[in-house]
Amino acid sequence: MNPNTYLDNKKNVLNYFKNHQFEKVIKFGRKLLKKNNDLQLCYALGISYLSLKNYSQAEKTFKNVVLLKPSAENYYIYGNIHKQLENFTEAVKFFEEALNLKSDYSDAYNNLGNVKKKLGLIKEAIENYRKAIDTRKDNLQAYFNLAHLYNEEKKFDDLKKVLNNVLTLDKSNTTALNDLGYLNLILGNIDEARKFFEKVLNIDGKHIRAFKNYFLITKVDNDNKYLKKLENVDLSNINNEDKVFAYTSLSKCNFDLKNSSLAIKYLEKSNEIKKIKSNFSLEFEKKLFEKLKNIFLQKINTQTYHDDKLKFTPIFILGMPRSGTTLLEQVLSSHSNIYGAGELNYLPKIIDKFELDKLQNYENFIKTLRSEYYEMTLKLSSKKFIIDKLPMNFRWIGFIVKAFPEAKIIHLQRNPMAICWSNYKINFPDPGMDFSLSQSDTAKYYILYDDLMKFWSTKVGNKIINIKYENFVNNFESETKNLIEKLSIKWEENLKNYNKNNRPVQTASLLQVRGKIKKNTSQEWKKYREYLKIMEETLQKGKIEY
Repeated sequence: MNPNTYLDNKKNVLNYFKNHQFEKVIKFGRKLLKKNNDLQLCYALGISYLSLKNYSQAEKTFKNVVLLKPSAENYYIYGNIHKQLENFTEAVKFFEEALNLKSDYSDAYNNLGNVKKKLGLIKEAIENYRKAIDTRKDNLQAYFNLAHLYNEEKKFDDLKKVLNNVLTLDKSNTTALNDLGYLNLILGNIDEARKFFEKVLNIDGKHIRAFKNYFLITKVDNDNKYLKKLENVDLSNINNEDKVFAYTSLSKCNFDLKNSSLAIKYLEKSNEIKKIKSNFSLEFEKKLFEKLKNIFLQKINTQTYHDDKLKFTPIFILGMPRSGTTLLEQVLSSHSNIYGAGELNYLPKIIDKFELDKLQNYENFIKTLRSEYYEMTLKLSSKKFIIDKLPMNFRWIGFIVKAFPEAKIIHLQRNPMAICWSNYKINFPDPGMDFSLSQSDTAKYYILYDDLMKFWSTKVGNKIINIKYENFVNNFESETKNLIEKLSIKWEENLKNYNKNNRPVQTASLLQVRGKIKKNTSQEWKKYREYLKIMEETLQKGKIEY
């Protein structure tokens, strides 16, 4: 190749790169790179692949960049490429290389924190986020990453400090204000939370998440100024996630205003958008439930012995979501010896590490489930009983019984239509709840749940304490005393004052558990019966009585 031609072509490629024409950079740059392993071309191609999310090619190309020029910036970019490829151990290595060359590299500390978090190294992640902030006081991304981690770890005092630190840098930061509002909501400070959401909406009248949080705790009338603001937002120009929040907020407001038809339409719009990205498959769930039955019958339906003694007794509160699990946990955790840990994701995370189809050593599986779950949960509290109230743990009852023979398992039952309706109208952030995006799937999932619970009842029924929600709320004191007796726990008067329990609550029922018990909520679905024909017909076909 003529040297002048090569230089002209290289100049063209670098111009394409300067103008963010990444496809052209790759098309013409690859040919040139074969002739000459040029640093500038390698860099341009690597960044172009990265920008187009072709991470495997970005890794191959950028490998040459760090060989040709091992600078802090290049190691940092190479670490980010490995992070995108989920090669987290490799990413750590290159972020650390960057920091060896540039000890005050705030962004490298921040992303090192991100990959440490992915690797489950929480203390190290926190340390690196703090270093990112120490080396650059205005690194807001590091502040928010640290805040999110504290939220996940339920370290709410630390979370509050971080968010307030953001506000010292920027008193009008709407993300921090909204997050502080939600923190107050979790802690039961409803009026304080509302003030934060209103402040956000007064600064930014298009802040969809603040609208969502505000309407969650506010019953509106036709004169509500924030509803009028939301109705004036052009929803065509926002992302799908915010559209979901907007439509569910509009749905909730119209339910408040008794505009049921319009409320249902907004709800359906929200669900349709969520379905676009949803991977939910009812067929997959059917196969999983059958698999769980078969594993129990064929592999672990035998006596299991454990040599170790637990320092606490696990209490699993489970059942269909929206069956009253949060209320029951709020009541029980008012006892001085019971810690309510909320919805722990520990069990499903441990089980996900095993491929149930390929499991061979079931005794090792059960032992691992016991030891890893115990190790994680023990850190939460020193109390004699620890509640895990993840409702969907109903799927793992067979495993729970074998891994934790000393555990207490409480199953909440509630009117099936009340449960299905309540699930259908809630915008759950967890994609594992996407069965609730249609009336048909909601009812069909209930049928699967009902069938599995009948199976567990025939196999380990003596291990399950069944509580009927309607009886519990109608005869609260006597039902609570009866349950406490079954748990072999001494009665305390505090249990009657559960609504004064100021423990953090992070579920969709966070408002209900702060007030007095409502006795007739299981009949509220009947107000919307004309809109729920598919749900009713599906349950009827499944021979579910309600």
